[in-house]
Formats: sequence, structure tokens, C-alpha cells
Amino acid sequence: MAANPLQSKFEVLERVRRCAASVTRYPLDILTAEALLEDDLGVDSVKLAEIAAVVGREFDIPAAQLPRSGKARTLGAIADWVVSLRGAASAPAEPPRPEAIVAAPAAATSSAAHPPEDLESRVRAVFARVTRYPEELLTRDADLEDELGIDSVKQAEVLAGLVKELGLSQVPRPSKRLRTIAAICEEARTWLGSAPARMEPAREPSAPVRASPPPSEPRARLPFEGKVALVTGSGKGIGKVIATRLARAGATVVVNSFHSREEGERTAQEILAAGGQALHLWGSVAQEEHLERMFAAIGERFGGLDFLVCNASNGLIGPFDRITPRDWDKAFRTCITGTYECAMRAWPLMARRGGGSIVTMSTSMSQRYMHDLGCQGVVKAGVESLTRYLAAELAPERIRANCVSAGPVHGELLGMFPDAAGRVSRWESATPGGVLCTADDVADVTELLLGPKTQRVNGAIWVVDGGLSGTVDGLLPGAARKTSSRDDHANGHDVRALLALDA
Repeated sequence: MAANPLQSKFEVLERVRRCAASVTRYPLDILTAEALLEDDLGVDSVKLAEIAAVVGREFDIPAAQLPRSGKARTLGAIADWVVSLRGAASAPAEPPRPEAIVAAPAAATSSAAHPPEDLESRVRAVFARVTRYPEELLTRDADLEDELGIDSVKQAEVLAGLVKELGLSQVPRPSKRLRTIAAICEEARTWLGSAPARMEPAREPSAPVRASPPPSEPRARLPFEGKVALVTGSGKGIGKVIATRLARAGATVVVNSFHSREEGERTAQEILAAGGQALHLWGSVAQEEHLERMFAAIGERFGGLDFLVCNASNGLIGPFDRITPRDWDKAFRTCITGTYECAMRAWPLMARRGGGSIVTMSTSMSQRYMHDLGCQGVVKAGVESLTRYLAAELAPERIRANCVSAGPVHGELLGMFPDAAGRVSRWESATPGGVLCTADDVADVTELLLGPKTQRVNGAIWVVDGGLSGTVDGLLPGAARKTSSRDDHANGHDVRALLALDA
């Protein structure tokens, strides 16, 4: 008889591990009973809530008894929690351990103080529809922002949907008091019982009084206010300009850098100093463990993601016959695999927010020949193809994917080309209008593709090169080049230059 409880606990633990694997897509061998879900495995509070919901369905446990994040730090603790509930069901006189579970609402809370059950179910249904969370996650007392990662913008969308659901005439002003579904249900009941003139919640007397601009001069809402954007390879160059631009448009920007860690940190600090919101995350998009840590941090800190700009790049700039297998591998892992892995990790974070937008980066020479750009040109052609596939695969989740294909852009990158000054002169003469693009030109198109004015643009490759790719002059090496690259190397002229933009 004594072996049965142990056997039962082991079986419960194995089922809990399988539930966690289905949510996190982690292999079972790392989902041990003792591993700390947040510190060791990078499972944030939102993902933990999803695991708890799946466990609840697996063991037919009511949503009100799901564990809070602080009560289930390991899978072993979750298994103990399930076992304790099972024990409580078979022996009602012995209540479950309070540290392992979240108790149902206390009997001291009057049922009359709660909205009718049908109202609560309608509120939860609206939340589930807007956030795409399973309803079992949306418990009465879970903190919407801290525990579920539902920010104020998404909460405002929920309130708008709820007003429509209840047939009210206007959207009430979001209140700081509405931090739980229980509080929203209470507020909704007052809306239903109030005349339209009293729809706006009363001012809380304890709130600090702040001077505000006259009603005739309201602060203009920034286009990306409330949005969260990740820009890979944004410590310098085009990535930095894009990150800064998105921050000025109101987005909270996650700056990412790898080779230029100090520059990435400086970029984030500059955004903060200018009044924007930014966070720097160091890591390589070519390394899976770095990506796991980065996206876990984004999920934990912000609960979701709206924009992803895949700017990190790696590839040899140099003669075609000098490209080594290692060069191809590094370029492919960063530009193709890195972009794919970022998009796959952004997918669920964007789905939580009701959709999102991805912009990848290519070169207009992916479809044309440019001397010394063979490695980049070939791999970036793959990025463009990958973008089209992402657009089709992610469209059901209201996630768009487009590509900015830039030509030569003024900046330090041009200096990496052999005979840079001569080439810039030839490119300018070959460009209609005689002017090469700048990083701001690329940022202009990136910002447009992320925003609402391009909602029906998906799977597109937008070329930004001033018309250079429509010409041939200036792209070829020129008749003056009479020796091969191997001859150049033999004469001591090594023209290899490795392009590594925070891969």
C-alpha cells in the first residue's frame, strides 16, 4: 500500500513534464523535477501560466485552483500541488497545503459582491478573444499586467470589446483599479446599472493631482505608443538608426547587439536619455542558447512582442573564389537560420498581442551581380525567399512579414569594400539622380512596413537603392581589373573583409 502514493507521484510528475514540453517545446530531458522554471529554464510568468492551464486540463482541475507563479517554481512543485489536490479529493477532512496551491475565493467574500456568473463568463470570453489566451488562464484574481503580461494598451482594447459586447454607448476610461478580471466585472456591473452620463468612473481622491494641458491641446498619441519592438543587430549602423526611429515613434525598443556590445548598450542609453523606452539584450542570433535567453527575457519583461526587425547579418565581402565553407556556414546561420529562429520565437509573443509585423533585411544585389558581394548576395536571396514563406505561414496569426532590400548605403559598411572610394563614385554615377541611399532612407521604409498604413502588404520585397539595381554600370569590377583575386593575394593584396553586423 505504501508504494502506491510514490508510484502515483511519479506518474503525475511524468504527465506534468509532458505538459510543460508541449507548451515550451523543450526536450523532456531538461525538464527535470528540480530545475527552476524561471532561473534555469527561462520560463517566464506568462509561459508558466500556460503550463498551469495545460496541467489543469490534463488533471481536470478547476481554473480557480491553478497555482500562481510564485507557488510553482519547479515541475516537482507543480506535481506536488496536483498530488495534494488529489489527496484532498479522496480525504476532504485534510485540506491541501496552502503553500502548494491557490485556494478558491474565501467564503467570507459575499457572492452578492460579485457580478452574475453569466457576466463574468462574458468578460472572460472578451479577454480570451482579444488576447488569444485560453480562458482557464484568465482567473478572477490574476493580476492582468504582472501575472498575465496584458499591458494597458491591450486592456483598453479589452474594455472597448467589452463595451461592444454589453451594448453600451461609449468606452469608459481605463482605471488603475481594474487590475483583475474580478475588478473589471465589478466595474462592468456599475456600467450596466448607470445612466450614460455617469459612465466615466469617478476620480479617486487619493490619486495625486497633476497639472495637465488644456483640453484643447491634448498630447498627440505617437503612432507606435504601447508597442514593443526587437531590432537585432542594432548597436550601430542601419540597425541603430531603425531602433532610434522606432523609439521616437513611441515604441519600447529592445536593442540587440553581439560583436558591438558596448555600442548596443550606448544605443539603449541614448534612447532613454532622449525620453524614449529601451532595453539592451546582448546575444547572437546564430546561437540557440542566446536566442532562448533573449526571447525569454522579452516575454517576462513585456509579455509579448509587436515588431521584429531582423537586421543582424554576417557574410564575407571579398572575391568569390575566396569564400570558404566556414564563411558560408557563418553567413547562413546568421542570415537564414537566425532570421527563422527569431521569427519562430516572435510568433507566440506576437500572437498574444493579436498579431504583429516582421521586417527582414536584404540587399538589392541578391537578384543582380555585384563584384565582391557573392556571399552576401547569395545568402540574402535566401532571406527574401524565407520572408515570403514566413508571410504565408504566419498570416493566420495576423503576423505580416516583409523585406527591405537595400542597395549601397552611406556608412562604415561601404568602407569595407576594396577600392571603396572608386566604387562609391561609380555607384553614384550609375544611380539615377546620382545620390546613394542613407540609413534614414532604409529606416523610413522599415517604419512604414511595420505600421498600419501597410496592413495589406505581406510577403513583399521593397527595394531601396535609388534605382541602382535597374542599371548595370558601376556594378561590375571594370576592365581595369586584370588579375584574379588569387593573384592579388599572391602579390600581398588581401582584399578579404568580413562583414559581421552583430550576428
